[in-house]
Amino acid sequence: MTRERVASRNVLAKLPGTTRPQEVVSFAAHWDAYGVGKQPGANGRTIRAGAADDAIGVAAVLELARNFAAAPRTKRTLLFAAWTAEERGLLGSETFARSNLYPARNMVANFTMDVLQTAGAAHDVVLVGAGQNDLEDALARAALAQGRTVTPDAKPERGLFYRADHFSLARRGVPTLLLMGIGGGADLVKGGRAAGDKWVSDYTAHCYHQTCDDWSADWDLTGAAQDVALVYRVGRELADGTAWPGWKARSEFAPIRARSRPGAR
Repeated sequence: MTRERVASRNVLAKLPGTTRPQEVVSFAAHWDAYGVGKQPGANGRTIRAGAADDAIGVAAVLELARNFAAAPRTKRTLLFAAWTAEERGLLGSETFARSNLYPARNMVANFTMDVLQTAGAAHDVVLVGAGQNDLEDALARAALAQGRTVTPDAKPERGLFYRADHFSLARRGVPTLLLMGIGGGADLVKGGRAAGDKWVSDYTAHCYHQTCDDWSADWDLTGAAQDVALVYRVGRELADGTAWPGWKARSEFAPIRARSRPGAR
């Protein structure tokens, strides 16, 4: 057995709550990419830039922070996170969760964005891990206000819900929402579900964890912006409210949340 020690950093920022600062709503993505390839790709590069996986998620977190900072302060604290080492086994988010810097019992919810779709406006938002917790109901209401719906992950057997950074918090009882464009093809305004499925298959077959995962002028970020607007709306509602979302009774995480006594000081 060999061991390797690597130094890296999570990046955290917060907007303290005005009246209940110990209660936290968090927004997160991962800043690391898959590294260096052994052979140059079609672009002649060996660097896997990770533009979609997950620089676009980090951009979403920054945009959420910018909008929240420009608005009146919320009652609860807002935490914005860019995790390291997601591609190495969720190491950054797991380190944070173990640190108890913000105890799980005081975390109201987490929103994670990992690979937002770049194919344009959509009639729906794809949710990975549907059927897990109360945040989905709030997401559905927000989507309805946009004239959209929520579509569950097309292939739950892939276990995407257990493979992204939100899981480090979910396994400690924090209700989470994971938006992941590769969870299934969105019902695109231009081309419908077939076009959404094609975007997923093209990206996963050719650029996922590959050197061509780079920004392109062909990207249409309208749909990604729609999804981030949903996160802002749901997050703001929670941050200015008193609700403590829970897990559905059938969720494996429900007993963990019950033991953590949400809101306990």
